[in-house]
Amino acid sequence: MLSIEWAKIVPASVVPVVGLSACGLLALAFYNRMVAIVARLRSFQRERLSHIESLDRLSCDPGARSESCLHHQRLIDMLDGQTREVLGRAKLIRRTIQFLLFTMAALTLCSLCMGLSVLWPPSLFLASLLFFLGMSLLTAGVVFAILEIGRALRPVELESVFIERLADELKPPEKGSCG
Repeated sequence: MLSIEWAKIVPASVVPVVGLSACGLLALAFYNRMVAIVARLRSFQRERLSHIESLDRLSCDPGARSESCLHHQRLIDMLDGQTREVLGRAKLIRRTIQFLLFTMAALTLCSLCMGLSVLWPPSLFLASLLFFLGMSLLTAGVVFAILEIGRALRPVELESVFIERLADELKPPEKGSCG
């Protein structure tokens, strides 16, 4: 009789495992995104520090208006804006990963309760609650992922606008124009 019950326990507890597998793959993808974003944030910090040191070497006081000082200050301001944007994305990714991990915990407990329900039928109710909790957490994680994707291009757009403005400022005057 015990072997018959084990034959029911294993299939009953496997159903949520499909969701666990999917969440694991999603979490891995978002961990990789987080690593790339953290590397980019560190790069921004190094760039900012380099420009701050350049400003210090040039002895730029706050009232100074030399081209070199203004150039470094503009770069620092642009990097500050990009840092804020990328940090916001990193926080959304962190929240996504947290919800995916909570989903995995809920589905793991669901799987255990499904298996236990063969021996103790009332645990099927708890398994159902944990399954719906897991799916709700997964939905929240997907919402945060969508929000992060929506912000993914903002830092690049900021940089592009900055570079276009800088290129326009540095463009030599056209020949034949009166200036």
